[in-house]
Amino acid sequence: MSEEPEFRADVLAIAAHRDDVEQTCGGTLLRMAARGLRTAILDLTRGEAGTRGTADDRAREAAEAAKLLGVGWREALDLPDGAIENTLENRIKIARVIRDLRPRVVILPYWQARHPDHAIVATLGYEGCFLAGLTKAPAVVPTTNSSSQVKLEGLTPHRPYKIVYASLYADVRPSFVVDVTPFIEQRHAALMAYQSQYA
Repeated sequence: MSEEPEFRADVLAIAAHRDDVEQTCGGTLLRMAARGLRTAILDLTRGEAGTRGTADDRAREAAEAAKLLGVGWREALDLPDGAIENTLENRIKIARVIRDLRPRVVILPYWQARHPDHAIVATLGYEGCFLAGLTKAPAVVPTTNSSSQVKLEGLTPHRPYKIVYASLYADVRPSFVVDVTPFIEQRHAALMAYQSQYA
């Protein structure tokens, strides 16, 4: 979790992998930050299964990209890269972040995607947002490691006002488009922060 628990986000982008947000909605986050809104990113994996680079490389690159995007908070969960599942445990992990950051808007990956992790995160993220708003949500679930548990208790329920979806693919017809023309160079710089991916 964040070292600064008092941070609250207006807009939270959730994605499977470090660099997904930069590709799908980095420009939107730049535009929102320029308007004075507090932005945040939750990466669900650490990128350990990527073809290029290591999880440590991706962590350094993600931190640099977050600075370039003007993001106030960025963390990565420990879901397995390439094997994300929609489980109660994973929904609670996302719900904890939602309750902690209290975003008004959440951006998720569009549900039709080439990478299975992206498609799963569309549903997993939606269900995590729903769970975060339930007053009587399951408070605790045992993890696969029997010595620890994922807890939701102690945080006030919160459900985002709006969930929107971002896609990389041209065959998806958008219901709205955010003009990021003034931020295109900054968005490109944030993408290029991932030197292990875009050599």
